[in-house]
Order: sequence, then structure tokens, then C-alpha cells
Amino acid sequence: MITDIRKSSYDSGSDIVTAVFLNGAAHDGGKIRSPDERTFLALESATAQEEIPLIGVHCGDQYIRLRASPGHGLSVGERIILESI
Repeated sequence: MITDIRKSSYDSGSDIVTAVFLNGAAHDGGKIRSPDERTFLALESATAQEEIPLIGVHCGDQYIRLRASPGHGLSVGERIILESI
């Protein structure tokens, strides 16, 4: 689930998208999008050792940060599936 989207300070025109991984029990039957993976570049994947409220990550969350090309069309709170990042 996407927790944060902000403009990249290093690559103007790109966004940095943060998403936390959800386990199967967390799915509520809502719509899950499968965006075009060619618009993303994985920058970081980690388990949070502390709360990072600025990007919506809690201690213990597994999260990923992605650089997204312009026009990605994603929004905070949206659930996505990434199969080949």
C-alpha cells in the first residue's frame, strides 16, 4: 500500500513513492492495481527499525521506495502489486 508520494529533490520531474508490504491477512477485498513496472526504479527496500512518520512507515514495516516516472497516476492509500521490479 502506498504511504507517501513526494517530488524527488535529486531528479526533477520524478516522484519518490513509498509503499509498505502487506501480508495476505491485510487485504480487505479492495481494488489492487498492477501499474506498468517500467515506470519505476527501486531505490531502497528495508525493514523499518524505527517509526518514520514523515513517509507513513511504522517500526517493523517492510517498505520499498521507488523512483516513479512522470504520469505514474498513483495515489497515497492505493494498493498496488509489483511483480518484476
